[in-house]
Amino acid sequence: MLTPALGAGFYRHMSTETSKAAFIDPTTIAAVSVSDETKDEAAASAADYVFPSAAEVIENVTEESLATATATTSSAISEVAAQNAETIGQVAMKYGDLKAMGLVNFTPVGGLETILEAIHISTGLPWIGTIMATTVIIRTALVPFIVKLQGNTARLHNVKPQLERLTENMKLAKETNDTAALARFSAQTQELFAKNDCNPLKSLMLPLIQAPVMISFYLALRDMANLPVPQFKDGGALWFTDLTIADPTYVLPVASSLGFLAIMELGSEAGGVAQPKAMKNFMRFMAVAMVPLTMHFPSAIFVYWMTSNTFTAGQIMFFKLPAVRRFFNIPQLINHPKPKVAGKQPGFLESFKASYEGGLAAKQKEVTVAKERENKMAAQKLRRQSRKRI
Repeated sequence: MLTPALGAGFYRHMSTETSKAAFIDPTTIAAVSVSDETKDEAAASAADYVFPSAAEVIENVTEESLATATATTSSAISEVAAQNAETIGQVAMKYGDLKAMGLVNFTPVGGLETILEAIHISTGLPWIGTIMATTVIIRTALVPFIVKLQGNTARLHNVKPQLERLTENMKLAKETNDTAALARFSAQTQELFAKNDCNPLKSLMLPLIQAPVMISFYLALRDMANLPVPQFKDGGALWFTDLTIADPTYVLPVASSLGFLAIMELGSEAGGVAQPKAMKNFMRFMAVAMVPLTMHFPSAIFVYWMTSNTFTAGQIMFFKLPAVRRFFNIPQLINHPKPKVAGKQPGFLESFKASYEGGLAAKQKEVTVAKERENKMAAQKLRRQSRKRI
């Protein structure tokens, strides 16, 4: 704190350096008492004169200090986050870790991530083993649907000659606008399906069941690899220990493509029925195109694909065994003789369309017959009433 004597001396010094009038009267300073209040006022007056830009200096220093502190804090946070990620990667996972990372939610993908986490924690398997085990478990759970689908496909294949004949008849009836014949052939088609317990619509069961599973696996593993889940970085095996990155050797995409091609050559998972040549060539092309399209995917996705392809190939071969087909009541496939006159055979879509249109025609005919019956009954009722009046 500045004393009155120091204030007077400072005043004399500054009066010799400047030509301005004095800012502080010496007589006033001498008369000031030495009370604490007077000392504070004198100190404030001296400070205002000595430091005319103190507020500006303080503001600049504050801004610079704040910027330095912010940069230091951000750097510290980054270092702590990196240390935490490294620590988490070295610690075994616990239930709820994936949810804490923002992965698990109320969707099929979130449900699959929960299953993966539960199997990984409960079994202690590395992530490559967890993905493989989860794939096998879910594919095994779908086997009952595959059995029903194979039975439907086999029975539909065995009635193929009759179905093609009825489809051709319905096509001719439609071209000639013969609604009566179209309805009759459609009714015969429905009777054929009911008698043999088969229907083309049931063939759509396979993609409707497997598509959500495949998409959920892809999205779940992609999100877990992109986050990434820390244990994914060393959860692989052999040359692809890091499941979060693509295989630099391209072995995984090539092997996955070969597995898909092998399934096409072995036969359809729906029952081993031969596919049309055009469809088979298209699938062969897609198997080759998969390599450049998927080679940048994380290795975790290829672990699922290769496991699923292996399971599918084994399943196709398993259900070709006669003893297995008898056990599951799946009919043996009949080798139909090829027609003597080569012609374009109606495909699935054409058969389904003809059957559907025939069903509409049959329904319209039923409505027409019902209306005619009602009109006939109404006419008979009027005649009876007229007779009573007479």
